[in-house]
Formats: sequence, C-alpha cells, structure tokens
Amino acid sequence: MKKILILLSMVWLYAHLASATNNLRLPDVRSLGMGGNGGAHSALFNPSLLGMQTEMSFRADYYSRYSLRELATLSSGFCYPNRILPVGLHVASFGYDDYRESLFRFSAGKQLNMSWALGVGVQYAVLQSKIFESDAARISADIGMAFRPVDNFLIALSIINFPSISLNEEDVDSERIGAYMAELNVNCNVTSDVLITGGIAHCEETPLLASFGIEYLPLDDFYLRAGLRTSPLVPSLGVGYCLNGFMVDTVMIYHPVLGTSLGLGLSYSF
Repeated sequence: MKKILILLSMVWLYAHLASATNNLRLPDVRSLGMGGNGGAHSALFNPSLLGMQTEMSFRADYYSRYSLRELATLSSGFCYPNRILPVGLHVASFGYDDYRESLFRFSAGKQLNMSWALGVGVQYAVLQSKIFESDAARISADIGMAFRPVDNFLIALSIINFPSISLNEEDVDSERIGAYMAELNVNCNVTSDVLITGGIAHCEETPLLASFGIEYLPLDDFYLRAGLRTSPLVPSLGVGYCLNGFMVDTVMIYHPVLGTSLGLGLSYSF
C-alpha cells in the first residue's frame, strides 16, 4: 500500500509540474524531437493530414518521462489513405497497473482540392485508479485543417477535445483525459535537406505555448532534429534512420525541474 501511495504521489506531482501536457495526446517521437509540433506532421494528431497522405503507415511510440516507467506513454496508430475517405486508428496508454489512462481514437480526413484538407476525429478516454471508487471516462472530438499554398509550405490548425463530454466523474477529475487545446503549426522545407517547423498553442491551463524545431538530413536516410518548447523552456534532440520503408526515431527532452525523458518510435510506410 505504501508503494502505491508513493507512485500515485509521483503521478500527481508530475501532473501539476507539467500541467500543460496531455499524457495521452502526445505527438509522435519524430515530432517531439522538433519541439512537439505534432499538428503539422502527424495525421494521428491532426486528422486533416490524413487527406494529404499517399501511403499506408503504421507506427508505435514509447515515451518514458524522467526514467520512470510509471510515467510512460505507449501509443500506436494506423493510417489508411484511399480515394473515398482516408481513415486512421490510434490507441494510447499512460501509467501503470494502479493508475492508468487509456485512449481509443478514430479519425477521417479528406483533401478538398490541391491546397486544402479537412479532418475530424472522435476518441474515448478512460481513467482508472485504485484510489477512486469508480472510473472516469470522456468522449470528445477533434477537428483539423491543413493548407498548402505551395509545395514546400504547410499551415495546419487543430482543435483537440472540443467538445468533450464526461460519462462518469462522481469522485474523479477527468479533465486531464479530455483537456481542450487549439494549435497552429507551420512547416517550411527550406531545402530538400532542411525542414523548419514552428507553432503556437492555447490550452485551458496555459494561455500560450510556443514551439520551434528543425530537421536536417546530413546523409541519405539519416535525420538530425532539435527543438524548443516553452512553459517551461524545454529543449529536445532527436535522430532518425530510414531503411526499406522502416523509420526508427529517438528523442531526448530535458525538463529544468524534472530531468531527462527519452522516447523511441518505429514506423513503417507501404
């Protein structure tokens, strides 16, 4: 029982020191290496990007906060582009046996013309813990929009968990598994070897978040990444390697109070 209370206290401390983070709605490891600009890169984070994909893809990501498995997020997703309606599936889990947050998500996107794409997502999130008498659950929706005025420039807008409806929260604060966020991201391919990305976000707990990142291809199939994110100022470094359709991504993020977090991602496009 003492161990359970200590671990739950660690989860509570993390939640309050990193309150702007949604444990279940993390960008993939590649995006985390560039400051966390998932809304411009991941169709599982911004559903409108499904309409701009040309290949089916599967990815799995593991993100360990501060070397504590109790604060780790494991997620996976599948994107299926097609001529009728591109769709995606996404599942995520945060925590451990005595405190668990889980997410199940379905999304769809459509390219309206050469420049515009729209998408929507619906998700079911549940919080389970031994300290509560009952579980908490929420159903929420996302909307995403992407605009590509020229081939090397992309503007993406995503609104997450709006609206969000609680199914059961008699003695549980379920807002963390359905917190509202609006994010505007920009991608620019300066050259064929250099990608610059940035974004601003607004959520319920933090009025303004800003992020910036860069991806550089110094060698064939080998990527170097770096990024910054505010509130607090958190730097990130990442690398990626592509081989026969497989992409392996890693990231290291440093928090000034809580320490270093590591992430590993694997994706396959076909």
